Amino acid sequence: MRSPSVDDRPRRSLAGLDLGPEPSFSVVPRIALGFSLGAALIVGVGGWAATTDLNGAIMAPGSVTVELHAKAVQHRDGGVVGAILVRDGQSVTEGQVIIRIDDAQTRAELAIVRGQQVELSTKKARLLAERDGLRAVAFPASLSAGDAEARAILDGESRMFRGNLASRDSQRQQLELQIGQVAEELAGLVKQKDAKRDEFVILTSEHIKLQGLVDKNLFESSKFLPLTRDRHRLTGEQGALEASIARAKVRMSEIRVQLLAIADTARTEAQKELGTVDAKLAELGNRRLALEDRLTRTEIRAPATGVLHELKTYTVGGVITPADVLASVVPEDAALRIEIHIPPASIDQISVGRPARLRFTAFNQRTTPELKGELVYVSPSTTKGGKDEVFYVGYVELGVGELDRIGKGKRLVPGMPVEVHVATEERTALSYLVKPVQDQFSRTFRER
Repeated sequence: MRSPSVDDRPRRSLAGLDLGPEPSFSVVPRIALGFSLGAALIVGVGGWAATTDLNGAIMAPGSVTVELHAKAVQHRDGGVVGAILVRDGQSVTEGQVIIRIDDAQTRAELAIVRGQQVELSTKKARLLAERDGLRAVAFPASLSAGDAEARAILDGESRMFRGNLASRDSQRQQLELQIGQVAEELAGLVKQKDAKRDEFVILTSEHIKLQGLVDKNLFESSKFLPLTRDRHRLTGEQGALEASIARAKVRMSEIRVQLLAIADTARTEAQKELGTVDAKLAELGNRRLALEDRLTRTEIRAPATGVLHELKTYTVGGVITPADVLASVVPEDAALRIEIHIPPASIDQISVGRPARLRFTAFNQRTTPELKGELVYVSPSTTKGGKDEVFYVGYVELGVGELDRIGKGKRLVPGMPVEVHVATEERTALSYLVKPVQDQFSRTFRER
């Protein structure tokens, strides 16, 4: 079978004119060309995807913070606000009085304690004088030079001391008078005893002489018996006088003991009261120190030089609870830094040292460029925020000179929002396409 010749091909005609045979058309070369172009495109795109590294980034919200934490302004004891001397946002210096606590109650308590101390101190001086047996009280010079109330207390203690001294002197005088009376009585008894003794000696001598005459029957025995009775009577009277003398001596000793006991009793009672007074003075001393310390803390001062922030009390006469945060002071020399919240799902994609781009959404986006920075810190664990939000804390540091690019008249302040894009590690385009498929396959084959 022969192949069709040129003359056998269909001929074209136009308005009866012969235009010659129709040209031949083959699709095979065109299909081959299409496959070639598709294969080249696939190979080219695949090669590009497998060899070209792409930079990804994660978006982390953040804000401007200070490198040094704000210093809290607190008061240990609390109380009633007496005066507010600053306003929110005002610059303050370290030690400047910010709030003054009403100290009327503290001063009243301190005045009471001081009065009690003066009273007990004067009493102690009196007791020391009574213990040592002094005739006058040596009050401390600080008490003698006190106010009218202190001098009145001194006068009262002086009168009490003089009264006690006069009472003891009166008791001594009475006892000494009794001693004198007993001494006179004793002297009379001694004289009576001596007289009885002399009388007994004479009577004994006479008795001996008459006894010899009676024995020789030269003297009647009836007249001798009265003499014998008188001799025995004198012996008894001498014994009675000796007993009376002994009783008088005992009585005198007892009175002398009572005389000594006056001073001993005064010393003992004074020493006993001194122990109680010293204990009360020690307690009052501690109370006074506490009140004076509280009085020094009625002026709440700025803990650092900086800007007063978040003042929370505005009412004079309002009540402050102990340890309540009244305000905070942002230190003046504190450097600003960017704090970001990194989602936990993205923590494996970033690391310290990764570059970052920062956009301050508070500024005009048309006139404010993106700034460059670097991730300098990532917290080792997550932090829980409001609404059960969990995140890692990161700090971004601006590059040198980047802050000047935000423009004149613009400055960063704490709390300003920032949108930060932290660059992740470089990956090929193919890995971006393949990884989701791999993850899906991995989860699929692990399902039970």
